[in-house]
Amino acid sequence: MSTSDIRPPAPLLWAALIAGIQSVIGLGYATLLIIREAAGYRDPSIVYESDHANTFVGYGTAIFFIIIFGTVLVGAIFMAKAKRWGRGPVIMLEILLLLISYYMFSAGQVAMGLATALSAILALGMLFSPRAVAWAAATY
Repeated sequence: MSTSDIRPPAPLLWAALIAGIQSVIGLGYATLLIIREAAGYRDPSIVYESDHANTFVGYGTAIFFIIIFGTVLVGAIFMAKAKRWGRGPVIMLEILLLLISYYMFSAGQVAMGLATALSAILALGMLFSPRAVAWAAATY
């Protein structure tokens, strides 16, 4: 039986959808960073010892976001298509987002922190539901 013969359970598909939405948001933010950097915007809250260090912060952050969220988006798509690869990157992102939500709360961004934490908890709950774990065990 190949992996394409084993249809992913609904909780896994919902987790893939959540991760896909999170990834699209992350990629959108990367696009915003690139546009702002190209337009010459400099964030005054970033302080460096060298004046030249601030030049590529937007581009560097955007590249980081593209790598991370691009990988997770591909993983979510693969997971939804019952491929062998994808669940790991999605789980890692959800754990990271759960931790990041703590810093959002600490910064006074309660609504954003709550949305981030709830989406991560929901996705992790679905990824580790009995049906999803049984599917992963049968698929891998």
